[in-house]
Amino acid sequence: MPVTQTAMTVFRYCLLLVATVAAGEKIAAAQGKGDKGQLPPVSVTPIRSGQSNSSYQLLGTVTPSRTTTIGYALAGRIRVLHATRGDRLEAGEAIADMQTGVVEIEIASAKAELRLVQQQLAELQAGSRAEDIAEAKTRMDAAAAIARRSSSQLSRIKKLVQSRAASVEEVDVATAEADSSDQFLRAATIAHQRLLAGPRIEQVAQAQARVDLQSEQVRLLEDRLKKHTVIAPFDGYVTNEYTEAGAWVTAGAPVIDLIELDTVQVEVAVPAAQVVSLRVGQSIRVECDQRPDVLLVGQLERIVPAADTRSRTFPVLVRIKNKLDNGTPMLMSGMVVRIDLPIGPTTKSNFVPTDAIVLDGLTQSVFVVDVDGPPPSDSVQTGVVRKVPVKLGAADGEWIAVNGDLKPNEMVVTRGNERLTVGQTVEVSVGDG
Repeated sequence: MPVTQTAMTVFRYCLLLVATVAAGEKIAAAQGKGDKGQLPPVSVTPIRSGQSNSSYQLLGTVTPSRTTTIGYALAGRIRVLHATRGDRLEAGEAIADMQTGVVEIEIASAKAELRLVQQQLAELQAGSRAEDIAEAKTRMDAAAAIARRSSSQLSRIKKLVQSRAASVEEVDVATAEADSSDQFLRAATIAHQRLLAGPRIEQVAQAQARVDLQSEQVRLLEDRLKKHTVIAPFDGYVTNEYTEAGAWVTAGAPVIDLIELDTVQVEVAVPAAQVVSLRVGQSIRVECDQRPDVLLVGQLERIVPAADTRSRTFPVLVRIKNKLDNGTPMLMSGMVVRIDLPIGPTTKSNFVPTDAIVLDGLTQSVFVVDVDGPPPSDSVQTGVVRKVPVKLGAADGEWIAVNGDLKPNEMVVTRGNERLTVGQTVEVSVGDG
């Protein structure tokens, strides 16, 4: 019996081992089938060859693209100061609020006056009420009845005078009453006709002018209320603040200094011998010792055609789109950078897209993909990457000249090169850079 139990135990162990090996083979097979789909995808671009100028390096100073001192448009007392030194502000964001109690009362009063003149205009535009017209007609009819009675009485008295039954004085009184009744009838008729005709065009125009005038008064006060809040005119950083909450300020007094660093200018003094070779719009590479791991390429924006009388150099301005590092601009105002001006002798060079450059401290390199067979055009295939150290030259738009162990039409990685390692197999898709 013990021997039989031992044999059964060994048999069960063998079955478990066989099942484990079979499962491992299935997993390996599945992984082998899926290896190709799990390779990291990269985009590559062929290396171009062309002519480029060698670089002439000069030092430049980073300056903000815009600098302004923002002041108060009106005098008043500061209620809240929102911005402090070092803050980043968005365009339209509130910098400071002034006390607005007085102007709010003035706006309420002006709006009440506006409602009054609007109702007066509406009354004129609506014309006469039916009740007023009916009342005027009743008065006119009453005056007509009185006039008829006075005329009839005058006729009777005149007949009595002929028979000597009435005196001349009575005739005069009757005549005066008849004339007076006729005048009352005429006045009542005119009043009735005036109500039928409605207000004059000139009266409506005058009422409309009063409405327009009061509307502009309200707009003026509302604009003054807006000026009680100082807002940022553009995106930027606060470098100085000149007041605090509770302070009384006068119109024109400064609030803060604001600089724009989303794009910066680099000003560099270029000798006359080199400045004549520069052209507005050229791509300029910028090197910053504080940011060795960032490739910076700007554009030559302006050449100031007036030399410094002491150094005999011309100010050249290069505009660079700045980048953020954890919310802080990489290039700050006052930093000293090196400018690589493409004004040296022309040589044949290889060009790669700027996205292909991998920066690691003070070293630069590119990843080259070696693929089997001819480079693909619109298909995807695999390749093996290798890392090639390069030395950067002059920039040309989105491309940059490089000096290294590279050949034209070799494929360099432009997308997905952040986490590559030497010898890694990747999926390759070809782009145009």
